[in-house]
Amino acid sequence: MAVYSKASKLHDISFGTDGWRALIAKEFTYANLEIFSKGLAKYILENYGADKPLIIGRDARFLADKFAAFTAEIINSYGIEVHMIEHPVPTPVIAYEAFKKETCGALTFTASHNPPEYMGIKYIPEYGGPSSKEITEKLLAKIDWAAENQDYKPNAQKATIKIVDPAPDYFKHIRTLVDFEAIKKANAKKQTKLVYDPLYGCGRNYTNVILKEAGFAVTTLHDVSDATFGGSLPDPSEKRLSELKETLLKTKADLGAANDGDADRFSFFDNEGNFYPANKSLSIIAKYLIENRGFKGTIARTLATSHVFDELAKKTGNKSIETPVGFKWICEVMRSEPTIIGAEESGGMSILGHIPEKDGILAILLLAEVLAITGKTPQTLWQEVQDFVGKKYFYDRLDLHINDKDGFMAKFNDQSLKEIAGFKVNKIDRTEGSKVYLDNGAWFLARPSGTEAMCRVYFEANDAKELKDIVNFIEKMI
Repeated sequence: MAVYSKASKLHDISFGTDGWRALIAKEFTYANLEIFSKGLAKYILENYGADKPLIIGRDARFLADKFAAFTAEIINSYGIEVHMIEHPVPTPVIAYEAFKKETCGALTFTASHNPPEYMGIKYIPEYGGPSSKEITEKLLAKIDWAAENQDYKPNAQKATIKIVDPAPDYFKHIRTLVDFEAIKKANAKKQTKLVYDPLYGCGRNYTNVILKEAGFAVTTLHDVSDATFGGSLPDPSEKRLSELKETLLKTKADLGAANDGDADRFSFFDNEGNFYPANKSLSIIAKYLIENRGFKGTIARTLATSHVFDELAKKTGNKSIETPVGFKWICEVMRSEPTIIGAEESGGMSILGHIPEKDGILAILLLAEVLAITGKTPQTLWQEVQDFVGKKYFYDRLDLHINDKDGFMAKFNDQSLKEIAGFKVNKIDRTEGSKVYLDNGAWFLARPSGTEAMCRVYFEANDAKELKDIVNFIEKMI
């Protein structure tokens, strides 16, 4: 194990909305990783003791296996047992492993949908969801301690490293959340066809496997491990899924689906090649869970996510909650009350009975179930959602590479902001960023990203032309 001198400097270890992400060889170095690992070990000993193992996994990124092994050695030196997953593993799978077993949580090396030159770490506590704000603050305090006490050596007997495979337990659990018998029966009459793209990430050997087991006909693209993600980044956005769309139309499949690099996010195309963001696909799933499965409770959505979920909750006699951006806030709702679905505009979802962590594998399986059981297309299902709530919904999002985040946000914090595209500003919520409500029922949210060097503006309106006018106005304004 490499040891670094006290002169080795802690450099910008900070947590965004979901863990620490940084450039390999710049902020993400072995020196900083040693500091991080020692801080985590101290946090574990003070909050769990040395009796429970730590799960360590990784995605398919460059050096992820080496970083994971390096951290395992440090954690071991503190007398804490490590359960190591040797193959690339989706975040929801390792999260379920942390929850299912008696553990002190899990550590996964992933930078999610960020470019291949990035690495990151997510610490997942024993409840199987993102670290809360309180846990994150405590962990960062221990990391600061480790940076100031790099000569400290643990007075403990080195523990063991045990190799584990979380796939069987995860698949067994997923079979309790999805109606496999009904799907197989429906697929026996008319088999639903899918094209699936893991984007070279660790959804391969998980999402496609469970889909095939359920009886779906699956064509898998990019079914190889590639640390460069094909020279791109594993982000399941529309512009990065042209091959998926092309294959979908060529094979006349019923659904196109993709995961991001660690398979906690997802996106879809319908049978005509139209992109279906989470706002649409998750509202279809939510309506299905309530009507077909009898789910009751709360629908939780983030600040940037469609208000269609509020209308669905209202129309079905359920409760809705808006949270700040980041699935850790939805996790808090799921841990405190029965939650039908947790929905995140960026492609995050979990449901009642599952861990409070976003799961892109389950999302794909659930929408495939809806198509198989109902025999309807995504277009029909989305129209039924809008008819049910009595409103149409249109969305857009601007992803902006802006270095001056303070200057960007100042435009939306200006007290003179009274009218947008001819529509009166009714209210501005500055809980997180600036969420501007207009008198035509439309809204937009401007905020800096918590995981990338970007600023974003999210839009929703009930009229397509009004949405376009609002987006054009904001583009000129910034």
